[in-house]
Parts: sequence; C-alpha cells; structure tokens
Amino acid sequence: MNTASQKDEQERLFDELISVKLLYRTREKEWKRLPEDSPVTHEIRTELTALKIRIGTIERNISRFGDSFFDVYDSELIKPLSESDIFILRDEIKEVRNSLEAIGQ
Repeated sequence: MNTASQKDEQERLFDELISVKLLYRTREKEWKRLPEDSPVTHEIRTELTALKIRIGTIERNISRFGDSFFDVYDSELIKPLSESDIFILRDEIKEVRNSLEAIGQ
C-alpha cells in the first residue's frame, strides 16, 4: 500500500471510529433514559451490541497500522475544537459530574 493511500485509509478509519463512538454514546444515553419495560429498549440494546462489535473491528483495523496511526491522531488533535465539539464535551463533563455526585450521596 503506498503512503498516500495508507494515510487516506488511516484518516477514514479515524473518522469512522469517532462517528461510531459518538453514535454509540448517543444511543446509550437514550437507552439509559428509557424504562426497562419499553418496547424500544431491546432494539437499542441490540443496536448497542452491534455498535460495540463495529468499534472493536475498527480498532483492530487501526492496530494493523502500528505507530504510524498516531500521526493521524496528532494531525487531528492539532485542529482547534469546533463549537459543536465544545457542546459535546460540555455535555459529557456535566454527565460525569452528575454521576460522581450521585455516587457521592
């Protein structure tokens, strides 16, 4: 595989991993909000299982690139956060804070 196509593949995998993980988190939040007896609960649980398998597959594909994959992460992490990224991070921090407060009580 030439260097350019390898870099394209790494970037594609990185983007796919991020989007699937975001989808997983979104669906997991929905699942946690639903009552256990909801008819949608089973469907979401099945979808979460499939997404977890997909994440594992993507991560295995990433691992075949070895250390060179970190170059993709580095180039992505240098980019400034977008406004939507900041909102997502704020929501995640709020959720963690609420979880920690619930555990502490």
